[in-house]
Amino acid sequence: MASLLLAGLGNPTDKYKHTRHNIGFEVLDSLALKLGIEFQFSAAYNAAIAKSPSQEVFLLKPQTFMNASGEAIAPIMRFYKLETLLVIHDDLDLPLGCVRFKRGGGSGGHNGLKSIDTHYGNDYYRLRFGISRDEKIPVINYVLQDFKPSELSLKDQTITHATKALEFFINNRDFLSLQNRFTQNIKNEGL
Repeated sequence: MASLLLAGLGNPTDKYKHTRHNIGFEVLDSLALKLGIEFQFSAAYNAAIAKSPSQEVFLLKPQTFMNASGEAIAPIMRFYKLETLLVIHDDLDLPLGCVRFKRGGGSGGHNGLKSIDTHYGNDYYRLRFGISRDEKIPVINYVLQDFKPSELSLKDQTITHATKALEFFINNRDFLSLQNRFTQNIKNEGL
């Protein structure tokens, strides 16, 4: 099976741990727990890395801060000659509870994706995790806010769904099937 890097986007430090912009880290933390693997810091890549012992699968959380994510992702892709990259990131243009999958395309103004495009190119898979948008709050302030208490249940349900989707992709490496089976809006069971 082709080698795979799953890269979750976010910002390091506890200050940003539960912000909307860190949803990529949260999804990978959930996946690592499910796979029974742990992240270790790599100074060489300035990233937290976990490797599945049974498959050629790497999980990576850049510790470069969001706007420099490509500086951690591109070197590990080259060094290990990894064949497939899937990036998990927040998406303002999707409502909370929405998960979409895409290959390639533009950054949509997302600075983490811009950095990856600059250092690696834009031919990679994406898991777009909806975080909604609040037009009354400047984007930079909004993405660095924690989720509201009323949103936590739906966020957690969506993380669970995204984790199942990534497990499916690890085991099948079939992107079209991934899109068909896991692209959807999650309904908040608490409402």
